[in-house]
Amino acid sequence: MLLAALSMAVGTVLIRFVCRYADPVTATGWHIILGGLPLWGISAVVENQQWQNLVLSDWLNLGYATIFGSAIAYGLFFYFASSGNLTSLSSLTFLTPVFALIFGHLFLAEVLTPIQWLGVMLTLISIYLINQRENLAGQNQKATINENTNQQKPVLEASVTKKL
Repeated sequence: MLLAALSMAVGTVLIRFVCRYADPVTATGWHIILGGLPLWGISAVVENQQWQNLVLSDWLNLGYATIFGSAIAYGLFFYFASSGNLTSLSSLTFLTPVFALIFGHLFLAEVLTPIQWLGVMLTLISIYLINQRENLAGQNQKATINENTNQQKPVLEASVTKKL
């Protein structure tokens, strides 16, 4: 898992560089091909008869996951990574386990423990704060500037009084 997180972080940073020279959709295609070929090779060596046992619904599920879960999702991710703020965008990846828990609860009747609900709430609050950090920093900076100008007024008034 640590290597997966590391490779995702490195890939997200590198995509900004790649998208200067290539279209995000093209970059997505190469990303999927270069990541998928080694996995396909390992699967061919380790697994037995993985293709022969697939029925039509399996092929449809595989196609759906390939198109929507990988190609379109990564295409949009790389497009926004090339043009947006990486910190805000990367924070949204924390929504994946949140959606998994919520949809598991709604559709599969999984029971979530209070600690899981707490984790969902903390994740949502954290994502909100990360995406609002510039607004919060701007408000803090305005407050600091107002404090500094209020503290400097007596000094200015004293110097004006001396001149009069």
